[in-house]
Order: sequence, then structure tokens, then C-alpha cells
Amino acid sequence: MGRLDVRVRTHLDSTVCYLAREDTLEERVTIRELSLSGALVVGLSTQLSELFAIRPVLPGTGEVELLAKLVRQGKGGAAIRLYYSDQNTMQALWEHIRDHLPPTSSCPYCGHPDDSREGSCDNCNLYLNFSKKNYLERHIENTFAQRLNIRLSRLNLEHIQKIIHFVDSKLLKIQHRSPDREFIGTSPGMLSVFSMLRKVAPTEMSVLLLGESGTGKEVTARSLHTLSGRRDGPFVAVNCAAIPETLLEAELFGYEKGAFTGAYATKKGKFESADGGTLFLDEIGDLPATLQAKLLRFLEDRLVQPVGSALSKKIDVRIVAATNCDLQLSMAQGRFRTDLFYRLNSFTIKLPPLRERGDDKVRLATYFLEKFSRNENRFMEFSEEALEAIRRHPWPGNVRELENKVRRGFLMATGRVIDPECMELDQVDPAVVPDPEPKPASAQRDYVIKVLEQNGYVIAKAARQMQISRPSMYALIKKHGISRDDMK
Repeated sequence: MGRLDVRVRTHLDSTVCYLAREDTLEERVTIRELSLSGALVVGLSTQLSELFAIRPVLPGTGEVELLAKLVRQGKGGAAIRLYYSDQNTMQALWEHIRDHLPPTSSCPYCGHPDDSREGSCDNCNLYLNFSKKNYLERHIENTFAQRLNIRLSRLNLEHIQKIIHFVDSKLLKIQHRSPDREFIGTSPGMLSVFSMLRKVAPTEMSVLLLGESGTGKEVTARSLHTLSGRRDGPFVAVNCAAIPETLLEAELFGYEKGAFTGAYATKKGKFESADGGTLFLDEIGDLPATLQAKLLRFLEDRLVQPVGSALSKKIDVRIVAATNCDLQLSMAQGRFRTDLFYRLNSFTIKLPPLRERGDDKVRLATYFLEKFSRNENRFMEFSEEALEAIRRHPWPGNVRELENKVRRGFLMATGRVIDPECMELDQVDPAVVPDPEPKPASAQRDYVIKVLEQNGYVIAKAARQMQISRPSMYALIKKHGISRDDMK
């Protein structure tokens, strides 16, 4: 096999910024040859294998930033290795490379004669259809193992977890440890939820789901049902707060013909409809006291007595209840029966609010956008500002609010890119620092190193997270004497 990436001749004016120097912070260089994984640079002064940032100016795109490291110095210039930045930067690099590919009848990777450009090279098996929109994604997936091997020495635990997630979701198509595609998460809180789900689902225990409105309690209940032995039976959901108290008993337990005015025919209740499956009782905290007693009786003897009937029916159903109320407070105030709480509370799962789920916000937003794009056959993407707004919004309405905001953005965007204003989200002001309280010097230094690590040591991304300019970020690095050894 030849090259991992195609290399082209070019002429790109660039700025190099050194992370650990106190004398020369920046210098101007020229990129003469470029590939996705490396470049040949003229004017680079370093002789050390130090990590530095390089900012080439791409025609039609403008300045982009990548991390780089010297491989060797030669008469023709310095060979450097490039480390991957965000997807938009890599796409811009690839488009520049693609536009500068010389016309040839040979494979640009291995040199084997192949002018088809419609499939893969017969010799190295790399994909050659450069005109496809998804070419870069497909190429990187195909060469994933080789790229990973090159970077093994710089990986930490967080990087490894991200790689495993990428392998699971992109290559093996594993859905985030959840049977429901919309039940997405890799944050510690959600991984704990998934673990509890898999433990309790095969049992017959009643489950109580706690969490704010919109955190996905019904999705969780459906996942419980899907993972249980009752998966082939019915799943019936009832919102106890949405049905008037005068009708709720008949809705839950059914009624006989003539039981009350308007009862023109016998009707099965939700309990009987869920026979052999799962009954999900949402907003259980709003259940009236009389029905709390009937529910407790059902949990004890599994018998249902329809309104107007003298006979009871044996029902085989699993109860999953949910509420966003503080049931402990409701019991203290006498609004919820203590004995019913302990019968329902045989196994409790607490769903974390979206604001505590880290990058799950972006994963969910991306999933919803992909779903809307597929349904409407209209490809869309988020701008960097939109992604940052999604990360910083408090999401009081949780996942339900997020889905609605993404749907609005999909409808309101005039082009292919969704901006914060399309979703009615506040755009982050770069002039506002998110942590206004002064930090001790040592704490600030540790904070800067942590942000650099979280962003793969890409200065531009770290500066965006801290909501400061790139020069300010370089000044902080210099001020605290942060070197490449600190960023390992």
C-alpha cells in the first residue's frame, strides 16, 4: 500500500504559533505540499518535535487551524504531521486538496494504473470517487486503523472513550447501549440509567421513573418493555394528569354498559388492554386519592374490577410509573399514600436533566436533525455557533424542548446551515467570559490545561470554549508557562 492520503503541490501562506516558547511566539511559513495527514513547509525554524499550531489560509475559505508536529527537516523544507481538528476544518482541507489533484490515470494513493474514479483501486482498495459528498468520511473510516496506530502515543483515557464510541456508532452501528434510537447518551448519568435498565428489565419488578418533564420517561418505559420478556405483549401508556378525575377510573379499569350516563357499551380499561404486557402510568403523582387506593389493591392481588361490575378479572401486567413531582413532599403533605409509594418504589431510576448530560445535548440535536433531514430529503447541518449555543442553553424543557428547537431550526433555516437564531437560541457573546470570578494563578493554570486537553489541544476550539480570542489564549499559555509536557 502507498500513501495513506493523497499529496498535492500548493502554495499556502500560513502562521505557526508555538505553544511552549517565550521568545518567538509566531512566525510566517509557506506550505508547499499538503495532504490530510501531513505537509511540507518552508520557513519553519523549529528543530524540535514540539507541538505547535499552524494556521494556513485556504482560498475561498479563509484561515483554519490545526495542531502539527515536526517529523524531519530537509533541504526542501520541513515535513510535519497534522493532527485532526474539527470536521469543518478537515472538510475544507480536503476540498483544497481535491481541487489541486493533477489529472492522472493512476491511483493517487499507490500509483497503480486506474482511471475509473468510480469505485476502489484494484491494488490498494482505497475509494477513488472524489466527487462524492461523503468521500472524506468514507475515506477516513476505511483508513481508521492506520490513523489510530500513528497517534497511539498521544491518546489519553478520554480520547480512547471517544474512539470506542465512534467505532460503536459509526462502524459497527451500535446504538449507544440503548434499544431506542432516541434514547441516546454517553454521559455518566445516562450510562448509569442504561445499566439499571438492563438489570431490571428482565424481572417482573414494578419500576418508578423520576425526572423533570421532558427527560424521556416514556422512552425509558418503552425501553424497559422492549428489553423485558413482555416485549411481544402490548405497551399501554396513560397520562394520569391529562384525564379528568371523573373519567380516570373508567379509563383505567373499564366499565360495564349502563354503569353511568353515556356508558352505552361495555369498554375495556387500560389495565385490561395491557394484559400480558406493560402499563405505563405517567404523572402518577397526580393520581387522585380514591384511585391510589384501587391501584394499591391491584398491586396486591392483580385483580381489576370495572366500574359497574360485581366481578373482578385477573390481569397480568407490569406497572411502570413515572412522575416529575417530589413524592416525598407529597407524602409529607398527605397527598400521596405512603404504602403505595413503597409498592411502586421497588426499583427507582432517576433520569438526569439535559443540562447535566454534557455532550449528549449535541448528540441528541444531531440525531434529531438527521431524522428530520431523512424525512424531508433535505440535508442540513449546524453552524459552530449553533452547536455552541446548544451546549450552553440551560434546556429547562429538556429533550422535548431540544427536539422542538431543532425542528424549528430545520424549518426556519434558509440555506443548508442552521444558526442559533433559527432555533431562537441566544448566540454566545465572545466578549463574555463564562467564569467571571477570579481564579488563583495555580487554579487558572490547571483550568487552561484542562480546557486544552478537552479540545484535543486545538487552540481555536479551546479559546471558543473559554469564550476568549485566540491571542488571549496564547497569552494565557505564555503567562502560566504551559509547555507541551503539561499537555500530555
